[in-house]
Amino acid sequence: MTRQQVTDAALQIVESHRGQGWQALSVVITYDRREVVPSFAVFEWAPDGRWSDAAKGDGSSWPGYRLNPAQVREKLVQPSDCRVPTEQAYVLNAEFNDATEDNLEVSEEAVLADLAKRHRISAARAGELVVAVEDWTLC
Repeated sequence: MTRQQVTDAALQIVESHRGQGWQALSVVITYDRREVVPSFAVFEWAPDGRWSDAAKGDGSSWPGYRLNPAQVREKLVQPSDCRVPTEQAYVLNAEFNDATEDNLEVSEEAVLADLAKRHRISAARAGELVVAVEDWTLC
């Protein structure tokens, strides 16, 4: 997708919510629903494009509202610089996040060793796959 296509998609979502009383909208565009942060873009539809002014807006008619590209990743401009993760990478990333979430006692190395054993790969490869999702998301 190009930057313009993503912007157009965000505007279509905004238009589908027109007149429904929304004070502001945040449109998050990701590559895969399992990603923990938006991989492509975040747009905010709010008064003067500022989310902080949402409470001041008129949700019925949206006067003075505009679309603010709060975050647009470079992969939209230069997609060849980014590598899409494999399905296995997403699986390992999710398992890694589940094992380390809210658990300060567990070491990342131990989690990677466990993942490697369960998936019959090396710990180094498990680490590469886990990081591949983060690299893609932040590219």
